[in-house]
Amino acid sequence: MTAQAGRMARQLPTLNGLRGVAAVTVFFSHTTLFGFFADERIDDWWYGALSRTGSAALGFFFILSGFVLTWSAADYEPKRRFWRRRAARILPNHLVVCAAVIVLMILVRGGAPLWPTLANVTLVQSWIPNEFIFNGINPPSWSLSCEIFFYASFPWLLAGFRRLSPAWLWSIAGGIVAATLVAPVVSTTFLPAEPTYTYADAAFPQFWFVQQFPLIRMLDFVLGIVIAQLVMRGKWFRLSLPAAALITVACYGVSQVVPLLYSVVAAMVVPLSLLVAAAARADVEGHRSPLRGRVAGWLGDTSFAFYLIHILVLYGAGNIAPDGFGVAAALAVMLGAYLVTLGLAGLLHSGVERPMMRRFASSRPRTRAADPPPAAPPAIEPLPVTTGDGTPVAER
Repeated sequence: MTAQAGRMARQLPTLNGLRGVAAVTVFFSHTTLFGFFADERIDDWWYGALSRTGSAALGFFFILSGFVLTWSAADYEPKRRFWRRRAARILPNHLVVCAAVIVLMILVRGGAPLWPTLANVTLVQSWIPNEFIFNGINPPSWSLSCEIFFYASFPWLLAGFRRLSPAWLWSIAGGIVAATLVAPVVSTTFLPAEPTYTYADAAFPQFWFVQQFPLIRMLDFVLGIVIAQLVMRGKWFRLSLPAAALITVACYGVSQVVPLLYSVVAAMVVPLSLLVAAAARADVEGHRSPLRGRVAGWLGDTSFAFYLIHILVLYGAGNIAPDGFGVAAALAVMLGAYLVTLGLAGLLHSGVERPMMRRFASSRPRTRAADPPPAAPPAIEPLPVTTGDGTPVAER
């Protein structure tokens, strides 16, 4: 392996670039919620074309999270150190954005609702099937509510999966895919058909169970762990990145015509898994990728901050003209909102996220001279994964 190939295998820049693409996808998916087009026919078309891309992007993020944490996991890392690094990664940005939203709500509305605020700040909102609480303060942070649960479970999950044979890992992957197909059936069978969700043509309890309930979304995260183990052991099949991208786009087309509860997760879980694995293999094997440039890397690095901020900017942009704009003006406003979000994300990333990561998320073990040497390492030794600025990808 050449030095350049070895560096890409450690950094996985294509996956980081895809993270930036997914964040942009979520942004334009959420533009469909604010009625930017005055012409209702155009607005309906915009909604139909893009509204489900956000769900696909969230599935990508959950699978990617399990994948990169597994890829970069250090042997013998104490659980507390892992949890401290994850907290340093998520909580500072989250709390800063929450504080900004609360201040804006006080200035504009005279106050912030108590229970949604508490649920959002403490990141427990995804466990509560109540739309008022779920969408309070900063709606995108529901995914962090899931991620916190994933991170709490990860050390035990990884230890267990490292002991399994490839045959068992493949069986678990198949079981996870089957479970995502069954989840919509469970939701429609056992959960009430009302109230209707404000932002989707579905009952909120049923939609919540399939799309936002942490125990269900854990399936994506665990699938990422399993895929990473198979790729690291050389037991994943060969599929080029362009082929995986084409399959993903084709399956998104399928997701447009299947019922919504199947569309948001089940229709995309397989193609997104293929995409994550193919992107990692492209870097490990040194294949060409359009997502390794400096701009793509920066977009990936700032994607978490971008994700937390984007709804606030879109809300402000949508209120410029509540009745909507002409086509050219609507596109210009959305582009302006994107650039503003990008600028604010850069400030949050450089002013909060990176300093807090340097301060609290160091992965260097603190050992004493009297500490006994560790036992023999396991058979699998995953490579450390970093982004262009030297921060582990698992911290992104």
